Amino acid sequence: MRSNRSDHNLYQTYSLDTKLKTDQYDRDAVSCDNFNIEQNSSLHYLSSSTTQQRTSITKRRQNTVINGTNGLIINGSFFDKELFQPTNSSYILDFSKTPKELTRFLDTHQTPTKSAHIDTHLFKLSFVMTLAEWRVDKELLIDYCPRDDNEKQIIEEVNHYKKFCFPELNSKQTNGGSLVDEASTYVFTRTSSKGLVEYGYCRRINYNDKQITDFPIVICIVSRYPFFKLYDAILNELSRVYTNNEHECSVLMQLFYSASLPLPSLNSSSSIICKLNHNRVFYYTCSCDYRLNHDYFYTLLTSLEPNHIVYLLESMLRSKKILCFSYSLTKLTKCCLALSFLMYPFMWPYPFVSLMPSSWIQDLVDSPCPYIYGCLHESIELLPTTIERDFLRVDLDSNTIDIGLDDGIILPLDLRQTLQASLEYSIRFRLGKSNATLINIATSEACLHVFTELFHRLPEFFKRDQNSIESSKDAEHFTVCSNYFQSEDSGIDLQLNDTQEQTITNECERKEENRLGYEFRSDEFLILQPTSSYVTFLNDFIHGMICLKFLDDYERIDDHHRQSISLFNQRLEERHRMTMDTLSINPVMI
Repeated sequence: MRSNRSDHNLYQTYSLDTKLKTDQYDRDAVSCDNFNIEQNSSLHYLSSSTTQQRTSITKRRQNTVINGTNGLIINGSFFDKELFQPTNSSYILDFSKTPKELTRFLDTHQTPTKSAHIDTHLFKLSFVMTLAEWRVDKELLIDYCPRDDNEKQIIEEVNHYKKFCFPELNSKQTNGGSLVDEASTYVFTRTSSKGLVEYGYCRRINYNDKQITDFPIVICIVSRYPFFKLYDAILNELSRVYTNNEHECSVLMQLFYSASLPLPSLNSSSSIICKLNHNRVFYYTCSCDYRLNHDYFYTLLTSLEPNHIVYLLESMLRSKKILCFSYSLTKLTKCCLALSFLMYPFMWPYPFVSLMPSSWIQDLVDSPCPYIYGCLHESIELLPTTIERDFLRVDLDSNTIDIGLDDGIILPLDLRQTLQASLEYSIRFRLGKSNATLINIATSEACLHVFTELFHRLPEFFKRDQNSIESSKDAEHFTVCSNYFQSEDSGIDLQLNDTQEQTITNECERKEENRLGYEFRSDEFLILQPTSSYVTFLNDFIHGMICLKFLDDYERIDDHHRQSISLFNQRLEERHRMTMDTLSINPVMI
């Protein structure tokens, strides 16, 4: 079955009649339309559609924009002013004509202290690779970084990534696979043996007769951090230099590697500064907001219709198997990563490969667990002819989805309608301005709104038990249950009375409930949901792997987990304040 649905009934329910402004002074930074805030009362983007009708005072408060010193408050939600800064077309500052300004610039932008770094190097490693022959395992390593005493170890590390440099190679195809001619940065993902996700940022270059083979050169940067714009900017400079002087490119790779990756902040201490030749400076500021580090949502919205994107989000929440196809390496990898980011604050806990080497697909496509794989279009011929029930094929080039069995809508209808209308609005009024930053914000906020409405009451029924973590560790060494002495041949005839046996049984049950370190009163949480559709969705979702992984990390005291869901927590607090404001105006009468 090929899904090419338009869902016209959704658009009839949420009409988008706002007129485009032609004022040349209309700026994105002060426009409500950027966040799908309709002047039409039929759609209030960040307000709940399941509560009772609010008074005019509450409506005005939720449909306003307040310009503060640090950012904007839109519909009760805070947005940092950093989000509205114009995007940079280049991160190279040229002081060739003003060398004195270079000295002044370097003096005013001092290197941050070691404590402000999240990593002592900008990336894990980088390398330059090509092919000796158009065959699998004929990759030729030209250069790599860092060059140190562990040279053998570095080369062994590179072997883990070489298949991703030329993923179209496949000995099972008659022509060995067709070469993809593309000069944009693409991103592959790899999960290390320690369970850490690594990102490989690759750039292909073709240049004159100086190159040693007839095949493209691939420059690759491997990092643990999803900072696409940073590494794309570095690849811009590396590829430009490589076409002129390979040795200079090698020196430049080492220069970038030696720089530290600063902790993102709101001041200049989060800047990356590398002094290049000819009085030029690479200057990049690491953003606190992850949405400013990529343009993946922009690529996704230009590739798929909103109803397809919503359907894929629902499919991921149901832990479906998803295969995405494209002829473009850049479109393929960006769209796959965008899909994974749609789930924030949740994470995809199953195999995820944004770029699957064609030679691997036959071995991995039959995996019993859910997955998301990005595959080049030619590899379709290597797939089985039958499609499983939970198997989806997504053609990013033709904007179609092939599904085995459409099991209907899973999200509550009101949230699905709002999400789809929000994405449609972004496509109609934002894509034309080519502002990837605003597209990222609007798309992420649209999806975040869905999860905020679903889980805004979570803090009331969730409590992390700090003591249970220690008790669960102790339980690994010694636990006493009612059947302990029955399973162990101790030679002691131990008789327990009914009271003692019941006490021990209750203790074992309590430890089993708290073994994950938290208490979640899910029954009470479900009872207070506004409609039966919310209960139906949440009753299945909260017991699935995706939600259990989220609950395991929720409200942990360590900085990593706290930072990873800080935006979600902020939206929950704002949603709670909106609810309290409504109750203060419209008190519940008992």
